[in-house]
Amino acid sequence: MRIVSITGKILYVVGVYALLFVLNIFVFMRLVNPTIDVVIVAILNIAYVVVGVRTFRGATENREDPRAWWRATARPAAGFWIGAGLAVGSGISLLGALASKPENSFVPAVSCVVYGALAIFYLHSSYKLRMLDQP
Repeated sequence: MRIVSITGKILYVVGVYALLFVLNIFVFMRLVNPTIDVVIVAILNIAYVVVGVRTFRGATENREDPRAWWRATARPAAGFWIGAGLAVGSGISLLGALASKPENSFVPAVSCVVYGALAIFYLHSSYKLRMLDQP
């Protein structure tokens, strides 16, 4: 299954985000302590991005063959925007971790690492796509 339309991509992102939010509020937060909760949510967020990256295709992309492992978007601009947003989120989380008491800094620290890793993935992908377009 490949998601090619903008509507399908938006529905995937919003739908999975809403599902993770509901699961976190009504299931994970009630069953596990906050430390395990943030780790579960981080893993699910990474899985959600990986599935999206493997499933989404641009209009001009080959829909049959799998993408290269490093490719996150169809075009460099999309990855630069997503990567920049994730980098900002990572920076905000870093500030939150630094401003927190040590016993409360785990959640923003995990967010910082996850957002940072995803930002690097998207930015690397876009950089590589841009280099492939160069003659």
